[in-house]
Amino acid sequence: MDRLIYTALSGMTAQARRQAVTANNLANAQVPGFRREVVAAEGRYLDGAHHPARAQAGSPSLTTPREAGQVRATGRPLDIALEGDAWLAIQGPLLGGQPSEAYTRRGDLALTSTGLLVGGDGRAVLNGAGVPITVPAGAALEIGADGSLVARTADGPQALGRLKLVAGAQLNGLSKNEDGLFVSPAPLPADPAARLQAGALEGANISPTAALVELVEEQRGFEVNARLLRIAREMDEQGARLMSMDN
Repeated sequence: MDRLIYTALSGMTAQARRQAVTANNLANAQVPGFRREVVAAEGRYLDGAHHPARAQAGSPSLTTPREAGQVRATGRPLDIALEGDAWLAIQGPLLGGQPSEAYTRRGDLALTSTGLLVGGDGRAVLNGAGVPITVPAGAALEIGADGSLVARTADGPQALGRLKLVAGAQLNGLSKNEDGLFVSPAPLPADPAARLQAGALEGANISPTAALVELVEEQRGFEVNARLLRIAREMDEQGARLMSMDN
């Protein structure tokens, strides 16, 4: 009896985790450059003389598939689509009171009223030296394929350095935070070979239709395990009644 309860309960926990991750993916389906998450869990067995076949779902871990989303042209000068496995460096959250770098594929850049170049989530975009980029007032910003920045002012063009782009292989070992960013406590080296396409945006690597199907399947899986728990309870109650009748 406890074997059935053990298996059903661990199944419910795993399905609930999968539902939460799929719902988060679906909620971010329209966010440029968003990378979906996938829950991976292995079955674990408790072996021994008294537990020959008791199993539960192992602790779920999250993985982030790296396949790119669809790129569409926007014609907006501050929109960029990163090519290959390049990632854009932006200002990350404080870690232990110290600033950090974060990495994203989101390319809907913008200028604040003070001329600060920011990403779609409002975080400052960094140059090759890891410093936030500021554009002169009234200047038009041009972004080259290698991430080079040129401000067109009334006094002529002004070079502003390059966007800091890093190779995706450098992100191995980093986990994605709740904001969808890969955060590193120590700055990663820039990749001089990284390239981008200006005037275009990469969409999320999510199919809303597929995500909805997954959500329905996960809900059904949760309900099946919940039904097993109810069956286990009914069997236990029936057994208790039979024992009371024998007495």
